[in-house]
Amino acid sequence: MNLSIEFYYYLILASTLLVLIFFFFRTLKMLKKKKVWASCRNSSYLLLVLFFLVTISLVGTNILTYHRLTHERPIAYIHIKHLNKQSFQMNLLLLENCHKSSYILQGDEWQMDARIIKWHGWANLLGLDASYQLDRVSGRYQNIKQQRMNLPTVFALESLQDYDLWALKKEYQWLPLLDAKYGQSVFLPMKNNLSYQLYMTQVGIIAREIKASSFISENCSQ
Repeated sequence: MNLSIEFYYYLILASTLLVLIFFFFRTLKMLKKKKVWASCRNSSYLLLVLFFLVTISLVGTNILTYHRLTHERPIAYIHIKHLNKQSFQMNLLLLENCHKSSYILQGDEWQMDARIIKWHGWANLLGLDASYQLDRVSGRYQNIKQQRMNLPTVFALESLQDYDLWALKKEYQWLPLLDAKYGQSVFLPMKNNLSYQLYMTQVGIIAREIKASSFISENCSQ
């Protein structure tokens, strides 16, 4: 989520609250001085500010809720280079640690397997994002008969991670915030000079084809 949205929302909320407190104490002060007309006028201002505060609170909460539940963060870039018939080179860049690697895959599609830790929706609203651990990458044939006749090209990605998320979560299964943990696969076509970007959402990993002339990420300096 864009942090500037949260910043401006809380800034407006805090400013409105300060104005509300100002009119409240000003109205009390005028009531003590028995300035009836002035206190009534300030009371109307107080009600208007209170109405505005409630309105922006409801609207802002809905906007923040939508952004939290639809939150996406980029986790990897993939670039495909065709070598020969049904043989491709996948260049993979992991944004978490800026690790670059290459794999020779056989087939028509690349497949990424991952382990997902999903939190309950209200835990997402509190700031907890779904976690992932990339498990393996493999080549995949569209034709099932061809898939059976050829040995799969599979490479482990677990060693590229900085920690073992799956093992870590086994120790904290008692957490009420934890919704589910499961495996997930994403597969898309392999064609020459195709590029993809992988995103982590609150429910799992998705991949989108992107237009990229080179295999570069602005998030990694190396």
